Amino acid sequence: MNQKMWFGLILLAGSYGQLLLPRRLFDHPSHFFFGYAFIPGNLLACSTALFALGIIVLSEGVCERFGGASLWRFATREPGRLAWLPLTAGAAGLAFEFFAQWLGKLWVYPYWTVWFYCLVVLPGFVFYWISIAESYLAVKAVLDAHTGPHPIGRPLFPFGALGFLGALSLVAVAWLYLRWYAAHGGYVFIVTRPAPSAPPFAYVLLALLGLWCVAEWALHRRGRPSLLRSALERYWNPAAAILGSSLGLAMIMETQNAAHRYWLYTHFPGADLTMMGVQLSVFATWPLQYLAFLLPASVLMPSLAPLLWKRGSAGGV
Repeated sequence: MNQKMWFGLILLAGSYGQLLLPRRLFDHPSHFFFGYAFIPGNLLACSTALFALGIIVLSEGVCERFGGASLWRFATREPGRLAWLPLTAGAAGLAFEFFAQWLGKLWVYPYWTVWFYCLVVLPGFVFYWISIAESYLAVKAVLDAHTGPHPIGRPLFPFGALGFLGALSLVAVAWLYLRWYAAHGGYVFIVTRPAPSAPPFAYVLLALLGLWCVAEWALHRRGRPSLLRSALERYWNPAAAILGSSLGLAMIMETQNAAHRYWLYTHFPGADLTMMGVQLSVFATWPLQYLAFLLPASVLMPSLAPLLWKRGSAGGV
């Protein structure tokens, strides 16, 4: 254990302070600012920020402890990266929000208002993307430290066909969303309360599949590593890191959120199948957001791809 790991654990412990607060503060908000319930909203925002910051610091400590690549060292190695990385993170986060929340209506933010959402959605997703990426790199650092080298080569795979499949999926999902909203009275932008109905859950899965395939094709065209490329080379640590980090982070983050619902899931399948107050379908789909965040970011910022998908080292990229 190093200082970063201890400090990260302290921040994570502090995020659980919300569980000690009276329930009435969240069930019956009494103070509002232009519709924003600022007492429960701010308390939960602080708790969520502590959690994300704890994950980031803890993960940096793990990467340092096991000699893994560091996102912080990567970002600060060249002047332009420190500015470009948040833009990349924000773009990947907004793309995910577009398909899953704006179109799919899969969650809402019950304590917020539309004006507050517009203020915080971009910086919030930058912060969240960093915590996701850091948690992934931490697990990957542990795996890299305990596994041997893997074969290096250029395995044959029809990446062109994969890109075509991805583009076809995105065109198909755009048509499906347009048809569904046309048949249900048109599109309504809702971020603070559940929509009465939503498109089929499979549409979001199809959109994520399309993004994944297009991203894999684009990275192959640029000669950059990717999740699929690493698997084809029998380097399984990226895939295992996605599963491991998403399982651990989902269990901690979602069960903590279940206490007061800072974000509220809607229209996920299997509403009656829950564990610790969280739908099992939410847990099952957590790894998909790692794909939605990390692969498009690798395309938008190609220098990020080796950090995420190749065997890391403390020297950075």
